[in-house]
Amino acid sequence: MSHIVAADDDPGIRRVVERVLTRAGHTVDLCSDGHELISEVRSQHPDAVVTDNEMPGITGLQARAELLTTPDTADIPVVMATGSVTPEQAAETLQNGDRIVHKPFQPSELRDAVQDVLIHRRPRQA
Repeated sequence: MSHIVAADDDPGIRRVVERVLTRAGHTVDLCSDGHELISEVRSQHPDAVVTDNEMPGITGLQARAELLTTPDTADIPVVMATGSVTPEQAAETLQNGDRIVHKPFQPSELRDAVQDVLIHRRPRQA
């Protein structure tokens, strides 16, 4: 189906995300921090990103803001799977079409949020 890059500093959460998304038919590449996430997204150009916010180095919101600065990555939708993002923070960085899934989440919530961002993905900019 789709290629997803997922980042979380917790190995257990990474395994859950990978299991949920591979069972939904997606290919998943895993990252353990925001710097690795940015590098993977820039090199792999996935269909979507799933990321935690609170990670070592840079947060998921900072990684999203960085991805928005490059036309090649700005249109990649993001699902923020976190317990630490306020609506105000989300409004500053997340774009229309991005989603937040609050931890602890049900597998179906994550699966449905990823499906939603993929369906409503913004067209790639020229």
